[in-house]
Amino acid sequence: MNRPSFVVSRRLVLQGIAASAVAAALPAVARAQTGGDAVLFTIADLHAPYARLPALLARLRALRTEAGRPAALLINGDVFERGNAVCLKSNGAADWAFLEAVAAEMPVVLNLGNHETAVLDDMASFVARADRAGVQVISNLVDNRTGRFFAPFDARLGLGGMDVSVLGLAATNPFVYRKPVRDTLTFLDTARFVADALPGSSAGADASVVMSHAGVSPDKTFLSTLPAGTIVQGAHDHLDLDMTLDGRTYFHGASWGRKIGIVELAKGGAASYRAEEVAPSGGDEALAALIEAMKAEHLTEADCAVIAELPRAFDLHESILLATEALRQATDADVAMLGHTTFGAPLAAGPLSRYDFDAYVRFGGGVSVASISGEKLSAMLARANQFMAETLDGMTGDYVHVAEIDVDPAKTYRLAVNDWTAQNQQAYLGTTDLAFEKVEGLELKALIAEHLAATF
Repeated sequence: MNRPSFVVSRRLVLQGIAASAVAAALPAVARAQTGGDAVLFTIADLHAPYARLPALLARLRALRTEAGRPAALLINGDVFERGNAVCLKSNGAADWAFLEAVAAEMPVVLNLGNHETAVLDDMASFVARADRAGVQVISNLVDNRTGRFFAPFDARLGLGGMDVSVLGLAATNPFVYRKPVRDTLTFLDTARFVADALPGSSAGADASVVMSHAGVSPDKTFLSTLPAGTIVQGAHDHLDLDMTLDGRTYFHGASWGRKIGIVELAKGGAASYRAEEVAPSGGDEALAALIEAMKAEHLTEADCAVIAELPRAFDLHESILLATEALRQATDADVAMLGHTTFGAPLAAGPLSRYDFDAYVRFGGGVSVASISGEKLSAMLARANQFMAETLDGMTGDYVHVAEIDVDPAKTYRLAVNDWTAQNQQAYLGTTDLAFEKVEGLELKALIAEHLAATF
């Protein structure tokens, strides 16, 4: 089993900084733009959001035009989604078309996530293909086979007379990468890498950006060490947050193409961040036509079968609470909890096909139950629903969604979770001593689908 290795960090970082210095001195189109200020657009954790991808492309084009200034797009990982049958069977044809289209509009920097190999079996293949699409890939992931980084770990952008440095950080948990690629990866300690790489990488820059796909918990190990003014684009945990931490801008931009971040840059001034929702309608006609053609080619009759007719759209938390209620009822539990990244796209109004359902519930598997005291349940509930957190202190990265419940500390409750949460209870629930028992005959995706069919 591949384990994180930190031995090569210092040597590789020094080599990478030397290479970056040479690249920064080269005349490049991206560095030749002039003007007074600039704007960065940001998205993260795309996961092949075909219901929104045409609208996302159209809105990025519109924002680029409205800005009237030099602009670039930062994509913080996870372009593909293996659970999207069309993405998988077409080898991401629509996703590549999206990347090529945005790269034709503005410079694009993509930090590697753990889903870049969702439809490929080699991270190097993704990097090569992205390069042909006109996308600049960065990451501090090391290829075991060569002992080198899969891509440069940083980039420099010349925007509006501003020199912008961008540093890329990868997720370091081997188990979030598909098994076929794990043994090709070496992971560098996130905080140590930032300490080694950032001073040289950002030297002389007017603005410094860190694109981290490591997740909020690793981010917390280095955020306080960054110089004031640093901009940190987080990802991986599918969070939606925007914070200013002692002069540092820190944000996560949700997932599934639901939001575009907008970072305003001014030479000699502080950066500002805001985000806007992307409605899942309309958009680029050519990309929409390609997606429909791919769906017609690759979706089966079973994929197109309608599970339920939803009377309205549900936001992501509401969508997940429908699933927790399905689990609670199926297991005769008092309370049910499900991990945040088990889910992807929120439920839209109208017919819910099996294909759409797979975008909503990404992962299935068994379910488990355990007895828990009211006192311990209260503590568990306090760290749940972290999408509502307003400070960084209580954020743990992985967390569960759960419906509100009045808890009697003296009572014993029956708790239901999916097997992944039970197996990783320390990460998701903050405990290690719950004796979960598997419930035979129940499968998560099946019971949720049955509940939706019976409810709507």
